[in-house]
Amino acid sequence: EGALKEHPSNNILRLMAKAIQITNDTKAAVDQLSAQIEPARLSKEPNFSSVTRDELDSFRRDLKTAEANARAFLPRYAAIFKTERGRIEAAAVSLHVPKETASQVLDGASQRHAKMLDAISRTLSARADYYNAYDKYVAFLSSELGSFKVVAGQFIFPLQRTVERYNAAAQAMTSAGRRVTELEADMKKQERPLPEEWMQLTGGK
Repeated sequence: EGALKEHPSNNILRLMAKAIQITNDTKAAVDQLSAQIEPARLSKEPNFSSVTRDELDSFRRDLKTAEANARAFLPRYAAIFKTERGRIEAAAVSLHVPKETASQVLDGASQRHAKMLDAISRTLSARADYYNAYDKYVAFLSSELGSFKVVAGQFIFPLQRTVERYNAAAQAMTSAGRRVTELEADMKKQERPLPEEWMQLTGGK
């Protein structure tokens, strides 16, 4: 930004500024799409001490919707990145940036998008697995509704074999959730304020 103020007619700097703006728009679009995966009602877990079977059935339908979305949304993320590349290419043309520089920027953007899509693909798969494990957990509790109590946040079952089945379902859900958290943390670490291709082009680190 400081360099652009000193050299406002420098088209490469103008393209860099435009590309950063476009990339920020892409991040916002990605976040917005990610927020659409889960139905809003999944943000609050049922109160298992008083929940009805109908409420659990409704919650499971939302889990299945979230799982289906997680398995189907990857092309929509790809479309967002395709739009970003098209906007950067159009900006390079309108600013008459040398073809060699424009090609390097666009190639870098394509490589960055490929890395991001790979990370998103793995995260979506993990989220789908989590929703599936969560659904099995809720299905188990629904099948045992009326036979257990919730005391101080702990489930109390009358039979030991039921406790073992509950623990297996809960552990599977927890493990799947932990995997999602790890992948999302890794994606967050990869985010940079300056697009990767500009870091390469300017020799920055």
